[in-house]
Amino acid sequence: MIVLFRPILAAALLALASSVSLAQTAPAPSEGETDKSGGARLAVCRADLAKLCPDAKGGKRRACLKDNTAKLSPECAAAYADVETKAKAMREACAEDVKTYCKGKNGVAKCLRTNETKLSPACSTAVTARFGKE
Repeated sequence: MIVLFRPILAAALLALASSVSLAQTAPAPSEGETDKSGGARLAVCRADLAKLCPDAKGGKRRACLKDNTAKLSPECAAAYADVETKAKAMREACAEDVKTYCKGKNGVAKCLRTNETKLSPACSTAVTARFGKE
């Protein structure tokens, strides 16, 4: 029964997360702790990662969170949902830009960030929402 309520809880936490910036309230990750797939937003998941997948590095950390969604703390679940929502929005908004600038390349996110000045307005907005400005 608790499994049925997990998506509802995640949605409620996502709504709460949109009004409270998790990236600002989370402690700054130490060097090497952020990854390009979630960055500082997933810093609130440190304890969850240490417990659920202590050996995961880089992009494998986000995959581990996905595999263990039902076991995540509420804060981590909200941060993870936020990252996933922004990633999906970016994939949808940037589909044509990926075909134009990143066709056949590994590292689509890096390609989009490298070509940010050439991207369509919708894609550029989605990339900024996903990764922020550097």
